[in-house]
Amino acid sequence: MLTRTVIAAVASVSMITGASAWDGARAYHLLPAGTTDISLTTTVLQGRGTIDFGGGFVQGTDLEVGVVTPSIRHAFDVGGNLVFLLASLPIGDVAFRTSAGTIDLDTSIAQGDLLLGGTVGLVGTPALTPLEFAMYKPGFHAVAEGKLFIPTGDYDSRRMLSLGLNRWSIQASLPMIYTLGDSMLDPDLMTFEVRPVVQFFGDNEDPFGPALVAGQEPIFGVEAHVTRSFGLRLWAGIDAYYETGGETSTDGIGRDDGLETFSLGATLGLVVSPQVSLRLSYRELVQSNIPDSSGRTLEVATAFLF
Repeated sequence: MLTRTVIAAVASVSMITGASAWDGARAYHLLPAGTTDISLTTTVLQGRGTIDFGGGFVQGTDLEVGVVTPSIRHAFDVGGNLVFLLASLPIGDVAFRTSAGTIDLDTSIAQGDLLLGGTVGLVGTPALTPLEFAMYKPGFHAVAEGKLFIPTGDYDSRRMLSLGLNRWSIQASLPMIYTLGDSMLDPDLMTFEVRPVVQFFGDNEDPFGPALVAGQEPIFGVEAHVTRSFGLRLWAGIDAYYETGGETSTDGIGRDDGLETFSLGATLGLVVSPQVSLRLSYRELVQSNIPDSSGRTLEVATAFLF
């Protein structure tokens, strides 16, 4: 049971320390070509019984994760189409509590795994100058995105949890957005967003406990958002998240512990200046295939564009 607890908690950490399936509302908003976006996202997750474990459940157990993730993204013009490149590296802390008390994980101010990603516009994603962007009448656009999570983070198989996961992971998604507005700067701009996503995991060949190899099946998910601007400086949205899959295994033996969850949330965005924006997001687990589970996540992101 202890090994199962550890694997479940590791899967939960993976969903919050950079390998998160969720990107949030307006994450795939169009930008002028040549724009660089530097962001700092603070994420706090609290859950009991089960949260986004990605497979495996622990009753009567609390998990708290606090992570700060600096990211950089740049928009390119490739043949008249918009392309993004992305890199980020989470840094944070984990607390794992049971009825016996807090377990010291020795993960304070540790780094997680490096993320490298790319997004290619498929439909409705022209590479625009800032002036063209301001006048552009939006509509439907879709992009293809891939992310690679490289096991560079802090990891020690003698610890129950580490921010580094000691395994490779690949995530693929197909964000699709329909935008209503006369221009990208329309004060009444609305977006309808759907993003299907799948994440594949490599094996951890040095897991905590007696097992030689720990594995996990793919996780499939969908996130959806409806947002609306209220003037040029403020926008808000409602969010929904669904995921399934992620059965864990040790030494090739499955544990029949796949996850199915549904979460709801809300997002508030503030444009401080043409170069600075803020985004506050909250989501809460409302349905799970494991009874008596709860989970909530708060994210605060600051973005600097230049």
